[in-house]
Amino acid sequence: MTGHSNDEILSWALGHDMDLIATTSPREAIERELTAAGAAGAADSLALWERATAGVDTEEGMRTTAHDLRIDSWDPPDGNSWLTWMAWYGERLREAVQDPRTILSPGALPEWPYPWRVRDSAAVSGDSLRHAVRVLTGRHREELGAWLADPGAGGRLHLVGDVGAVVGQAVRRAPLLERDVVASGVETTRAAVVLRRLEAAEAGPAWEVAAVHAAEPWEHPMAVTWRRQLPALTSFLGGWFNASDLAGEPGWDEWRALRTEPVAFLDRVAAEVPRLLARSDLDLPAAVEALGCYAEPPHLRRWLGWLAWRIQRFDWG
Repeated sequence: MTGHSNDEILSWALGHDMDLIATTSPREAIERELTAAGAAGAADSLALWERATAGVDTEEGMRTTAHDLRIDSWDPPDGNSWLTWMAWYGERLREAVQDPRTILSPGALPEWPYPWRVRDSAAVSGDSLRHAVRVLTGRHREELGAWLADPGAGGRLHLVGDVGAVVGQAVRRAPLLERDVVASGVETTRAAVVLRRLEAAEAGPAWEVAAVHAAEPWEHPMAVTWRRQLPALTSFLGGWFNASDLAGEPGWDEWRALRTEPVAFLDRVAAEVPRLLARSDLDLPAAVEALGCYAEPPHLRRWLGWLAWRIQRFDWG
């Protein structure tokens, strides 16, 4: 230690690696602790932040300072710069002190742990997998070609549709109960296929199958329109939050996506989020589902807004 005291907000929010798994984002973790600490606690943390960061102007120095303040992470919580992230943290503390109304009220965020995954399905394999891939890549040949020709279109492509043969069972989970409680399950002839972009070889751009899973036998009448209007979000949400690709907690899937996807594509994702959020509270979950997302937190609108904020506020290159 270099003599700095423990920052209670940072310690509780990001004091051990599990917090990056247990919350959708470091921003959520910080906001949760600001609510608990109130303006007085934010003032204490701000005073400590000002003393600790004074004169620190290198990445290595700021990483050491962050560790002294009890952030247990080698990489910055967001983006690729400790200087940038710590500067934002100081700005957020100052904002909370100067205007306590910016601190979320108790109950504004769902109590952790909360259920994430309300949809599920079995992965497709064998002949059913090959059939689904053949049908959907053939049906979406133009879309696939345009995606391969545009590196800024992202590293994954999500395709969904009826393939004319039973591929498995689509499952609904009971969202307010234990996450393993199945509310309903039905056989389906609809499948979702996720393709992953490969590094271009001499023969040109190429792809491989990242995931194939059963999709629900029906979808919202506007689903195709929503996917057409929001292609980047379809690739992002359907590519990283599909039924086959979800890790133990979606926070990790979001982290992997932001660290993996090209910046140009992430900018497209962030630009589409306001158009998605313009939908009513009734249509928003249906639209997110239509885009291929199998994770849905109780604070869906705030989660999507913070996703766009993370992309725009920090450098992920």
